[in-house]
Amino acid sequence: MPRIAIDARPLTQKQRTGVENVGAQFARVLMSEPTKHCWHFYFTDPPNFSLPKEIRWRSYRGPGWMRLILPLWLLVDRINLVHFYLSYVPPLARTLKTRTVVTVCDLMWLDDISFVDEPSRKFFVKGVLPSLKKRVDYFIAISEATKRDLVSRLGIAPEKVSIVFPYVDERFRPIEGAKEAVRQIYGLESDFLLFVGTVKPNKNIGRILDAFAQLRKQHPEALLVVVGFAPPFWDEAKRIAKGEAGVRWLNYVPDEHLPLLYSSCLALVSPSINEGFGLPLLEAMACGAAVIAGNTGAQPEVVGDAGLLVDPFDDEAITQALLALWEDPSLRQDLGQKAIERAHTFSPKRTLSQLLDAYEKALSHR
Repeated sequence: MPRIAIDARPLTQKQRTGVENVGAQFARVLMSEPTKHCWHFYFTDPPNFSLPKEIRWRSYRGPGWMRLILPLWLLVDRINLVHFYLSYVPPLARTLKTRTVVTVCDLMWLDDISFVDEPSRKFFVKGVLPSLKKRVDYFIAISEATKRDLVSRLGIAPEKVSIVFPYVDERFRPIEGAKEAVRQIYGLESDFLLFVGTVKPNKNIGRILDAFAQLRKQHPEALLVVVGFAPPFWDEAKRIAKGEAGVRWLNYVPDEHLPLLYSSCLALVSPSINEGFGLPLLEAMACGAAVIAGNTGAQPEVVGDAGLLVDPFDDEAITQALLALWEDPSLRQDLGQKAIERAHTFSPKRTLSQLLDAYEKALSHR
C-alpha cells in the first residue's frame, strides 16, 4: 500500500484564504477514506480534532518546518508520494525518491506580479516559479483554465496534470431566518449586495466600487457588504479600509456566518479579472444567491448559465448587472434556483474520486 503524505496545515488554520480552503478541502475528503492508502498528515500545530485512527500524523512548530523538518519526515516515514497544497516543493525533498505533487490554484501572477502582496513577491519569483519548473513530478489543477495555463505558460506536459475540482460544503445551503440572524449579528437592516474575498487587484474591487457608486445614483438606499481581509498593499484595499458611501466592511467573519450572509444577500458581486476557481461563487450559489462573475479564467466553469457573466474590464457592464439584480426580483429568483442546482454538481464525492485518481497517475507516471 503506497505511503502518501499530505501537507495538512490548512486543517488547523482558523482564518484561511482561498488557497488554504482548497488545501483543507482536499485533506478533509481523504479523511473519509482512511484505509485507501497509508496516509500521513503533516502539521505545524497539532490538530484540535480527531483524525481517523488509521491516519498517522506529525506536528512541529519552529524554524525550518518546510525546508528541513518535512523532508526529514518524508525520509523517516518512507513516503512514496507527498502532496503540497502550495505550489512549492522544498529543494531537499527533491533529493529523495518521494514523488512530489502540488496543487496549483492559478498562475495569474505570471502576467502581473502586482496580484501578489509585496512581501510575498520574492518568494513567488525565486521560490515558487523554480519549484514548478524543476521540482514537481505531478500537478493538480483546480480548473480547466489553470490546467491550460500550466501547459501553455510553463510548458508542462498535459499528461502530468490532473484536474481536481473543489466542492461545496454541505453547510452552504439556503438558511431559514438568515436575514434576521445577520440583522442581529451585524446590524444589517436592509437589502444588500455582497462581496467575499481577500481585497486584492485580481478581485476587481476597484471597478466594483465604481459600479456600485453608479448604482447608488439611482438607488441611494443600496448597500454593499464587503467580507474579507484588505491588506494595505493595494489602492483598492485602502479604499475599503477608508470607507465609501453605502459600503460596509466586515473584515474577516467566522466561517459559520458565511452561509447566513450568502442566504440573505440580494446577490454576490464578484466579477474578478481572473480566478483559478472561485470558491465564494460556488458557496453563494449553493445558498441560492444570484451571482455576478467575470467571463474570464475559471469563473465560467463554476457559474455556467446560473449567474450573470460580465467583462470584468467593462465598468458599464458591471453597473448594468448590478442594476438588473437590484431591480428584478424574478431574475434573482430564477438565477438563485439555477445556482443551487449547479452547485450540487460540485460534490465531495467527485473531488475525492478525482483526487485519488490523480495520486494513482502521479505514482505511475515517469
